[in-house]
Amino acid sequence: MRVFNVNKAMGLASSGVEYAQAYRRDVLAGIPWVDDYYVFTDYMPTNPSVFADRLGFDRAQVRWVYDVVAGRETAPCTVTVDELLTWVTQPHTVTSTGPGLTEVALTGTGLRYRVRTLDGGLVDRVETVAGDRLVRVDHYDRTLHDVEHFHEDRLVRRVVYTPDGRVAAEQLYRDGEITRTLVTPASPLHESAGVRRRGPSSFRGDVVVEGRSRFFQLVFRHLLSRPDDVVVVDRALDVIDGIYPVVGDHRLYSVVHAEHFDLKQVEDGVLLWNNHYENVFTRPDLVDGLVVSTQRQKEALDAHLGSSIPVACIPVGVAAPPGAHPAYDPFALVTASRLADEKHLDLLVRAVAAARDRVPGVRLDIYGEGNREHVLAVVDQTQTRDCVRLMGHQTLGGVLGTYALYVSASTSEGFGLTLLEAMAEGLPLVGFDVDYGNRELVEPGVNGMLVPHTSTDDDVAALADAVVRLLTSGSLDAMRAASLRKAEAYSATHVRERWEALLSEEAAC
Repeated sequence: MRVFNVNKAMGLASSGVEYAQAYRRDVLAGIPWVDDYYVFTDYMPTNPSVFADRLGFDRAQVRWVYDVVAGRETAPCTVTVDELLTWVTQPHTVTSTGPGLTEVALTGTGLRYRVRTLDGGLVDRVETVAGDRLVRVDHYDRTLHDVEHFHEDRLVRRVVYTPDGRVAAEQLYRDGEITRTLVTPASPLHESAGVRRRGPSSFRGDVVVEGRSRFFQLVFRHLLSRPDDVVVVDRALDVIDGIYPVVGDHRLYSVVHAEHFDLKQVEDGVLLWNNHYENVFTRPDLVDGLVVSTQRQKEALDAHLGSSIPVACIPVGVAAPPGAHPAYDPFALVTASRLADEKHLDLLVRAVAAARDRVPGVRLDIYGEGNREHVLAVVDQTQTRDCVRLMGHQTLGGVLGTYALYVSASTSEGFGLTLLEAMAEGLPLVGFDVDYGNRELVEPGVNGMLVPHTSTDDDVAALADAVVRLLTSGSLDAMRAASLRKAEAYSATHVRERWEALLSEEAAC
């Protein structure tokens, strides 16, 4: 059985959805009759192998749609700047303007090449600039992958190449949206596209599809070539409409990673769904089931959807087997997330500033990438440069257990992978009293504390009070032991059993 897990993209500040897929990959690897693949649909301007490697994906399991179109494997960049410069035959001057950027000015033309490089000086892309206008971007892996053409700084055309340099497809754009895709006979999609339309000579008998959804339909029609193929959609918005028309008899599941309500509001007695899942909820006849990560959300969805669609509860994370109990800093707090507004890291920084007045020596390390400037601005406002550190993206296995507490100010966690990762290393947890992951993973007074969420300044005081109370309680060791006990329910074996039940032949009948 092949399982295609569909997501929109990976990136520098990948969200919990991508990390959930990485955990799923580890779980499915233990099911011998499953071959799992990870399909990414959005155009990614940086070579996707960079993010696949960072997240621990096997490149052979990654199916980026633009690689599928071109018959390519996910491959790293191998072209060096020196090699690229040998291709520039016109007189030019070369300047290095900083890490990851080399500029090449063509003498007497007004044209410049901005060469964007990855680690090791390998070429990721080359931007052609005329005056102050971006006119073209060439993207590379082992060879030229694709070329983007711009008019007045707007993308108007993309050409995708096969590994041997033939044109596989051309896409036309308007206002950032795909308007037409031309697939040539050099693309593996050509033969599986069905009806062809022969147009003017410029089309060369290509397959022509209109719009974004039709383009995705073409890709998924090609991918879903075996009768037992299964599709698991991790981000339904802007993706699911490209799968519905071609899924046929293949099973289709949608994972609900976040709150399914729109801010828990009801308008004129009608539930307002989260727009990321509205398409799925309103067409339950086209989906074989939903997958949620907590029992609390399963119960909520069962109550609202009735029997119209099955809901399976499968945790998105896996707790690592407990290791030796590490020594920890009794004043050190940790959190890990994207540096994004919805994670409310500013509240944590302010809470640390308030807590250290009562517990000298308290400090906070923040792991993750994103909008560093916003977080640093709050650090400066609170004068906490000496006790708040931005640690960037790091592998946290074996690291979290060296801290005293895991703290979170997020109010919209469907599960909270980092909560589980911290719990699996024995950390007590502090967070807001909100659904779903916080209430499922935190047992107040046993392995942490939940504080009221009011959306006022009281939130900072409540977080600070919880931190002070736990750090001075004398019960950290008991709470660490409780976290380790609770983590046992999320072992790889238990999670794998749930996926096996969902994907098995019995579940399909």
